Amino acid sequence: MPRSFRMLTNRLALLLSLVLGAWTPSLPAGEFAIVPLRVDLDRATRSAEVTVRNDDKAPLRMQVEAMAWRQDADGRDRYESTDGLIYFPRALELAPGESRIVRIGVRAAPVSREETYRLFIEQLPAPGQAAAAPAGASLLVLLRIGVPVFVAPAQIERRGQVTQLEIKGGQALFAVANVGNVHFVADRVELVALSRDGSRLHAQQYPERYFLAGVTKPLSAAIPRDICPQVAALEAIVVGDGVDLRRKIDVGPGACN
Repeated sequence: MPRSFRMLTNRLALLLSLVLGAWTPSLPAGEFAIVPLRVDLDRATRSAEVTVRNDDKAPLRMQVEAMAWRQDADGRDRYESTDGLIYFPRALELAPGESRIVRIGVRAAPVSREETYRLFIEQLPAPGQAAAAPAGASLLVLLRIGVPVFVAPAQIERRGQVTQLEIKGGQALFAVANVGNVHFVADRVELVALSRDGSRLHAQQYPERYFLAGVTKPLSAAIPRDICPQVAALEAIVVGDGVDLRRKIDVGPGACN
């Protein structure tokens, strides 16, 4: 896991530098590992530890912040300040090769619905790092990782539904609803357009992975004009840990108009 995490951070740093300044030199992000990358708590397990290790050759400064995590009516992630999660320390200084532990816990487990948080661990610039940037550099890449923290209720009910599926004017619409009391994680969210013989004409995949309890995420896809008249059916597919949701509808000849 540490090796894969280092690869992930390097790729994120490269992507960020390309997005914010394609030809701008950048200061490299320090290498660090976080274990685990997810925390599950409940009534029996109300505390846990997250280890941060400095794999860089230079000292690293980090800050830690816990935020309540929710999803809005459009299924977008939102974060708010919270005192529901106890955590310390809130600042870290790690020498090369050093590991530190961040302890987290909850005062009380929820009764009916899962509580969700993210523990953000963010790299801070070293003293004088920005001033020491090479000539022409305007981008300092610093990483911020949000570790999901889930606090389960007494009774767990994991249920999801595809609550809507339709096509109008060549635009396909569907919605994924978490009607249980805990989150579920999707490995694949896909909308497939099928021909009369059942073969795939078009497939749209979505990056959505976390569906929090009580949230409905609306999703859409434009069916290409040259394909739309051949579409006889649409199928929405959501497959993941403990969830396998599928809904299929027939498509009439006027759906592309």
